[in-house]
Amino acid sequence: EVDPTLRTGGGAAYVYVATLLISGHKRTLFSLAHEWVEGCPKSAQAWFAVGAYYSCCGRHHVAQRHFCRATRLDPQCTEAWIAFGCSFAACDESDQALASFRAAQRLSPGEHTSLLYMGMEYNRTNHLVLAQNFLNTALQNSGGDPLCYHELGVLASNKGDHREAIICLRKVLSIVVCSSPTSTLEETVELCVDPYWEATVFNLGHALRKTRQYQAAATCYARCISLCPDKCSGYSAYAFTCQMMGKPDFAVEFYHQALSCKPDDNFSTEMLSRALGSHLSA
Repeated sequence: EVDPTLRTGGGAAYVYVATLLISGHKRTLFSLAHEWVEGCPKSAQAWFAVGAYYSCCGRHHVAQRHFCRATRLDPQCTEAWIAFGCSFAACDESDQALASFRAAQRLSPGEHTSLLYMGMEYNRTNHLVLAQNFLNTALQNSGGDPLCYHELGVLASNKGDHREAIICLRKVLSIVVCSSPTSTLEETVELCVDPYWEATVFNLGHALRKTRQYQAAATCYARCISLCPDKCSGYSAYAFTCQMMGKPDFAVEFYHQALSCKPDDNFSTEMLSRALGSHLSA
């Protein structure tokens, strides 16, 4: 049952819808959006919920139309502008995405979220200097948002500074799991139980592998598999790391697991052939 306070608008409604979107609750989003549109068709939050439903389904072009409607019904709605920008970014329409994020920033100049999304978009489009400036400003304004550290870690990896990436991504996990400063990397990774942070653990594994810390990287990938067992990427990355460590038998096993999740994965198919060759010649 929907909390009645959500019907009155305000930030709680947008946080609730965004949480449903991140959690992948399509049916709940559909019912909620239908109820809100029927009850108040002139409400920006109602059309925001409709757009969130289509985003959850991966139909971002359709979501754009509904987020656009939300911004027209309430041009002061920062949440709608950010969602509008995210739907453009998902469709690789960078200029429109940045325009939407700038609109959100003008409406809430003290809020770091729009700066974070602008930094993410510049990073995605390989404008690394601009990305660094926006992400640093977002971090300063946020007071230590772990998402800012995550994106700074991704940026550092894109710049080839994998050691800096490790520092940033470990910082994310330390904040999220509230680990002590003396905790080892393995202990911190094992304390991560929320699938939302799987991407952080996965990126940390990549940075560790790039610096030839294969055992630590394997620990990260193993945690990714336990957090999101249906994702191909964790299995293929773990298999590749095993291959780099000279363990072709383990590599073959996990490439097969990766292909069971995604049969058309070209990387796993190619590397499986190589691992089988190494395994047979061993």
